[in-house]
Amino acid sequence: MNRILPRLVFCAAAAAAFCALANSASARSEQWKNAKGETFEAEPSDIIGPWALFDDSTLVPLASLSDEDCVRFQKGLKDQPARAGDWKNATSKVSSELFGRLMRYEGDSNSHALAADDETGRPEPEFFIIFYTTSDKNHSWDLLRRSTPALYAKLDSDYPGLVQGVVFGVGENSAQDHYDNAVNTKGEWMYALFADENKMRTLQHRIPTNLYGIVIMTRDGVVLFAPPDSTTDEQVKDAFDKFSAMLSHMRPTDTKVWAARAHYFRVVQPVEFAAGKCDPLLMGNPLVESTLRAMNIFQVDATFQVAADGRIMSVEVKSAEMTKSQLKQFEDGFRRGCLFVPAVDHGKFVDGTYHYHMEVPRQ
Repeated sequence: MNRILPRLVFCAAAAAAFCALANSASARSEQWKNAKGETFEAEPSDIIGPWALFDDSTLVPLASLSDEDCVRFQKGLKDQPARAGDWKNATSKVSSELFGRLMRYEGDSNSHALAADDETGRPEPEFFIIFYTTSDKNHSWDLLRRSTPALYAKLDSDYPGLVQGVVFGVGENSAQDHYDNAVNTKGEWMYALFADENKMRTLQHRIPTNLYGIVIMTRDGVVLFAPPDSTTDEQVKDAFDKFSAMLSHMRPTDTKVWAARAHYFRVVQPVEFAAGKCDPLLMGNPLVESTLRAMNIFQVDATFQVAADGRIMSVEVKSAEMTKSQLKQFEDGFRRGCLFVPAVDHGKFVDGTYHYHMEVPRQ
């Protein structure tokens, strides 16, 4: 986890310099310390895997936050919208600006190659890759047509529903240029509705200074990666590699992430529920969808009894598709492989019950 941090901090700094109008800290910015102990001013934006993300693009490991800073960060997140289960309900800046203003490629080689897309019912993406293009077909369009479709398709396959790519026409002379772009690139990404791009203020503010480039941002518009130049296949691949490396630390099975998040939530939960109650929190998911599918197991339910110190006192697994020996195997695995933050009752950790449920789609 620590090996990737210096690259992430570097890319965040480059992102701020690369955008025409970079993220600026709000009037309510406070002072924080990064992983190197350096002071910076920003506001909390989100929790991404094992990191605390700030609105100036700084990423700080959750494990390095002091107890006081954990509480401050959690307080700052209260003003940030949660990720919506249905994109139509999203209030994050980028997601709400794009909803209902996206087109998809239909494979037709004429001016009607793009059709209106309906995002209703889909989960709000956590991240967006914005491909800022110009009408120079030998530059941005040609680059998008070469290696980028395969890179994006792999990213989308590895992290389904987490990332949405969007082509944004900066230097297009007309809507027809935008259509021609789709015909020439044929990527699996979406295309911003050309006539409405002037309404997408957040994306307008992130336009690269050279009018073309790849900018990777959160659903609220905080820039994560924006290489100062992305005009060669190698530079494009490098941007995707760095983003994929970050996403790999967001997998629910990554136990290093569990420990980082447990540090944070053990501090904030008693404060958050000083006048209330909450059940135990499970850090991550020990079961892998593909493994369950290979075992012909498509639903798992379990009831955990979690002690006030986070220990698992007992676990009972139920599944109509498991044998008795498999039930025992899963119960033992859950005891060894789960990490909990205990239940809270008016600011104090107490014994609690956690109900686990997982369904695997049949293919």
